[in-house]
Amino acid sequence: MKFYQKAKKLITILAAVAILIGVPGLCSMEASADGPVTYTVKYVPGSRDWRYQANASAFDDNAPHRELYYLLQELKDGDLVVVYNDSPSVPDLNLGTRRLSNLTVSGTSSFVVIYSGDIDACYLLNGAACSINANVANAYVYDTVLCNFNKNVGELYVYPQDAMTATIGCSGTVDHLYAASRATGKTYYNFYSFQAGSLGIKDGVLTTAAGRYSTAPNPASATVTRENFDYVRYANDYPDVKAALGLNAAALYGHYITYGIKEGRIAYAVTGASAGTGAGTGEATSASEFNYIRYADKNPDLKAAFGYDAKALYKHYTTFGISENRGSYSIYDTFDYTRYADDHADLKAAFGYDAKALYRHYATYGISEGRGNYFK
Repeated sequence: MKFYQKAKKLITILAAVAILIGVPGLCSMEASADGPVTYTVKYVPGSRDWRYQANASAFDDNAPHRELYYLLQELKDGDLVVVYNDSPSVPDLNLGTRRLSNLTVSGTSSFVVIYSGDIDACYLLNGAACSINANVANAYVYDTVLCNFNKNVGELYVYPQDAMTATIGCSGTVDHLYAASRATGKTYYNFYSFQAGSLGIKDGVLTTAAGRYSTAPNPASATVTRENFDYVRYANDYPDVKAALGLNAAALYGHYITYGIKEGRIAYAVTGASAGTGAGTGEATSASEFNYIRYADKNPDLKAAFGYDAKALYKHYTTFGISENRGSYSIYDTFDYTRYADDHADLKAAFGYDAKALYRHYATYGISEGRGNYFK
């Protein structure tokens, strides 16, 4: 179902966002004793203050709501917050210092200044006008939005339906800006390493001076270790090494630290879920990168119990599956990102061998463009 067909209610918007970025189970809307809780926050003019409701992704004006003071007592690391505002003027929204797994801001009637702890994923939906005072790992901006990030942003994704219309600023650094049309797949921007205070987009037009960002990723932006060494890219970048060592991860890393550094060869760190996703690592794949379909197919008992219920399967995985050594179920484990890049020169030029970016492109555009099947 297309994005705009789900735009009337926030919960359906969130589901569409998950589809657009190729992420099953973007967030859980159900509370559990130990799991994340979704809180909905809205400025209520009658109370002259921000109020909240727990275990809901849409604010119900007819249901009871509580003072923000109590939210600050309840909120814990990893929880989710959805912000609404249809008032002409509002005070700042202070969400404390807890790390949020998800902050979503819907369309607002006035500018909202939001304070919080670090944010894993920040979604700014069409019509949102806000300032985010937090470090953001992944920011997603949709359609016409007016916003400023007052600290650092890792990945900034801008996804208009067609033409770029957002106005965005950042007072900190931005590691990567990627902007592409949801309707056509056209890429507007794909730039890296924005200096502090330099990123500016006005009405969809990048205003940053050319010398203050890079057109290519910075290989030194992440420290290369044995655990995160992108041995596949290293081998493919240096055919002589690949001819001698194949895709032997240990041998390639040994070559890099023994000879590669001295020879000026560049190595890259695999980031996100594509690093350290082997079975038996004891590390949980994040909900946004969990391959719930394969988890069900590989475990008939779970498929019989839950079918393809993404939330239920992820809850089982984190509660029991890891301790039962059921394996790793990252969406990247079975996606042949190297072949996808090698087969499509335009993608390889844009993303290199970035597994996460290639998977996102494949899920968002590649399938619909008929680029083939790249699952192992």
